Amino acid sequence: MTPTEIYTLDCLALIKAQQENLRTFSHITGGGLADNTARVIPDGLVAKYDRASWALPNEMKFMADVAGVPQSDMERTWNCGIGMVAIVDEAIADLSIKSLAARGMKAWVAGSIHAQSGPGAATLEGTYLTR
Repeated sequence: MTPTEIYTLDCLALIKAQQENLRTFSHITGGGLADNTARVIPDGLVAKYDRASWALPNEMKFMADVAGVPQSDMERTWNCGIGMVAIVDEAIADLSIKSLAARGMKAWVAGSIHAQSGPGAATLEGTYLTR
């Protein structure tokens, strides 16, 4: 397995480049993508991730298949291939992706933010890409 990615310099570069258009970051650790993201989403909003925007890492898919780990458990425990989330205004998403790519980081639009009633939340929708 690959060593832990350290995102500090990439996040600082994005902050410097995007300033007021950058809303927040979420480091995806134990607890999974939705739970970690929900912690930084304000009340009245929901982050909706589209699983079809990325494929599970082969190692995670293998471990889930061999051990019979249900998708809900996998998503609640593992980062599913996303180690850091930057939430930016939609208008600067492409610029943010290019900025991170120039630093050697793989980045993409993985979802969107929507209004809702209730506390801040995050959901995963759709089906993962297959390799």
